[in-house]
This record gives sequence, C-alpha cells and structure tokens, in this order.
Amino acid sequence: MTIRGRVARWLEPPAAAKPQTYPGKVLGTTPKYLDTKRDTKLEAYRNVYDQGGLVSEAVDCYPLMMLSNGYRVEGPRQKDAEQFLDDIDFESIAWKLIVDSLVVKVGLAEMVPGLEPTKYPIAKLDIRCPETFEDVRDDYGTLLGYKQTIGSAYGTKRAVDVKPEAIFRVDLGLPLISRAYDDIMRDAKIAAGTAKSIERHGFPRHHISVGLPGEPIADAVIEKIAKQFEDLKPEHEMTTVAGVTISNIDTQGVQNAKLYNDWSVQRVCAAMGVPEELLGLGRGVLTGELRFEGFYNKIGTLQKRFARQFNVQVLDKWAGKPDQAWLVFNDVSPSDEGRTADLVQKLMTGPIDPWQIVTPEWCRKRLDISEEEYQKWADEQTRVDEEDAKLDPPPPNPFVSQTPPQGEKAPPKVDGAKPELEKTKARYMGWN
Repeated sequence: MTIRGRVARWLEPPAAAKPQTYPGKVLGTTPKYLDTKRDTKLEAYRNVYDQGGLVSEAVDCYPLMMLSNGYRVEGPRQKDAEQFLDDIDFESIAWKLIVDSLVVKVGLAEMVPGLEPTKYPIAKLDIRCPETFEDVRDDYGTLLGYKQTIGSAYGTKRAVDVKPEAIFRVDLGLPLISRAYDDIMRDAKIAAGTAKSIERHGFPRHHISVGLPGEPIADAVIEKIAKQFEDLKPEHEMTTVAGVTISNIDTQGVQNAKLYNDWSVQRVCAAMGVPEELLGLGRGVLTGELRFEGFYNKIGTLQKRFARQFNVQVLDKWAGKPDQAWLVFNDVSPSDEGRTADLVQKLMTGPIDPWQIVTPEWCRKRLDISEEEYQKWADEQTRVDEEDAKLDPPPPNPFVSQTPPQGEKAPPKVDGAKPELEKTKARYMGWN
C-alpha cells in the first residue's frame, strides 16, 4: 500500500459496528416461538377414547362435573342469550367440545350464520373433527387460519382454507390422553398380559407318569395315553391302570396379578387427574374428601376457561358487541356454598350491625342469587303479606285515637283499591 493510501485510510471514519450473530441450527434467523407441527398421534388418542373403559370414563368425568351443576347467563341481554343457548343446544355442544379438547387437544365448532348474517350472525354451532384441521400461524405464533383436509374417505383428498373467525375454538390446556398416553398403553399391556397369564395358568395342568422307574415304555403307549388327556374337561372322569400316576402342576396360578393391575390403574388415574372413587374403585392413599376437593378446584378453573372463550368468541359475536351477555357456571363444589352460607349467617347473627360491614347485594352475589331472582322473591313475599293481612288484620293500636285528629279527615278511597284492604288500613290507623 502506498503512502497516499495509508493516509486516506487513517482519515476514514470508523466503520459501523456489526455485532456477530449466531443463528440457530433449526430455526435459523427467523423468530419462531410456537411449533406449528401437527401431532401425528391424534387418531390414536381418539381410538383410545372410543374404545371405552377406564380412560373414557375418566375423560367423561370432566364435562359431567363442569355441566352437571348448571350455568346461568348474565348481562343486559340475558333473556335473548338464554334463548340463543337453547336454540343451539348448548349442553350437547359444550360436552362434545370439552371432550375433544381433552382427547385431541382442541375442540372446534363452526359458527354458522343465519339467512340474514347481519341480523343473525350465529344461527347454530356445528361440531368439526379436529383431526382434519391444521393450524396456520405466523412466525410469532399468531393464528392466521386453518387448513382442513376433506374428502379422504372418498379418495378425493384436498385441503381447504378456513378463516379463524368462523371457528369457535376450545382449548382448555389439558390434553389428558396426550399426557397419559404412555401410562394408558402400559396399563393395556399389563391387562392383556394378565389375561393371557390367567388363561394359561388358570386351568389345572397335569403330569402323567407311565410305568415303573427303569421300565421301558413304548412310544405308542405314551402317545395313546397323552391323546386321552388332550381333550380332558373338568366334568370328565379318568380311569387308568396301576402303572399310571397323575399329578397336578402349576397349582398356584398367577402370582401378584391384583398388585400389578392396581399399580397400573393408579398411574392412569393419577395421570388423568381423576379420583378413583369417581371410577368406582374407591381406594387410594389420601382420603376421598381431599382428592375430591382438589378435583373440584380443577373443574372450577376449567369452567372459567371455557366460559371466557365462549363469551369472547361466541356471545360477543352473536350480540354484535362485547359485554352484552356472558356465561357463568355454577360452583361445582358443595363445600364452597356451605362455607359461604356459614359466613353470611355469622355476619347476620353477630353482635355488630352486618350492614356496616357488607351490603345485601354483596351477600346475594356470594350466594349466586341474581337481582332478578331476588326481585321475584321480594314481589312474591309482598303479595303473601298482603293476603295474610286481609285474612288476619292487625288489631287496633290502643295508643292511637280512634277518630282522626281535629282538622284531619280520613284519606279518600283510591279508585280501584280493594275495600277490605282500605278498611284494614283505616282501622289500624284509628280512622274509624
């Protein structure tokens, strides 16, 4: 390099910093936070559930407990929303979606609009098979849509694009079959092996000795005697000569079969998070009350997840704007209601005025009593009190003059008022 080039190099400004990056071997330099690869065992998970038995009963416990205690709708459009839930057969739809979410990770239902989409944005919900859907996401995990594979059963397999706003997606975050798959398969192998062992060792086996020690016996004689014992049944009698000895072998059968079965079943129940009492087993280390309390807490969490997804994806779209109606599940744990009732009772019977601590609205909300339900009860109570007053009027007040004060007159009779009620009021106030 010449002197001129060296001087020009010294006078140049420093180059901008270029920090060295190390791209991942798999993801490269493109950010990718969620793996969108489809699980290839979804069909296997579905087969496990469809075969019935212990696993199916354990899965069905979740929608049964979530829906059995009922639900309610709150909000400005409560009546319309209740009618909408009846029209779409909400309980059947919810059961299937919850089961799909537990078995194949997500539950999908297409929100079908009515003949006038602007007036009826959702007319019904149609269950869709999640095994035929594949998520389409961007590099940041945002759901862009679905690709549904159709026509496989007819030899015309093809993929169609489905918009995400057309699908009600239930993801409870609890893929039971996927998490417990290894334990389920292990239990199936143990059950099959135990059945084969019992079949092999459950029937008596015999050892037949022919002749005396050292006596040569022809093969034809041995084969003839062996053939007689091949088709031996429990009701058959055996007659032999003096040189034939019959002894039983394998008399103990299969050892520890119950121990192996209990061990595998306990692992399956633990993996699926279902108390054994709900499956008719009734055993375990912890008391049933403790296991049920934990299960109820889990059910309460799943209820809130499902309600949140249903409110945002379905009810808000049905109403055209948010917060017009929302779904609320009733508490599934009976002990929670008992504790709340005890708390309210202690407040009402305590030495301190309860309304200085809480309000009637707070008590009704804790007891899951809606304002509409309370108003119905209050109106009915008022009607009953009026009927009782007509049948058994109160006695006259001795501390009140029987005649109106000077210058006052009894209030005029109101048109349409019942004469019996007016007479009762006048007698009670001392007007006549």
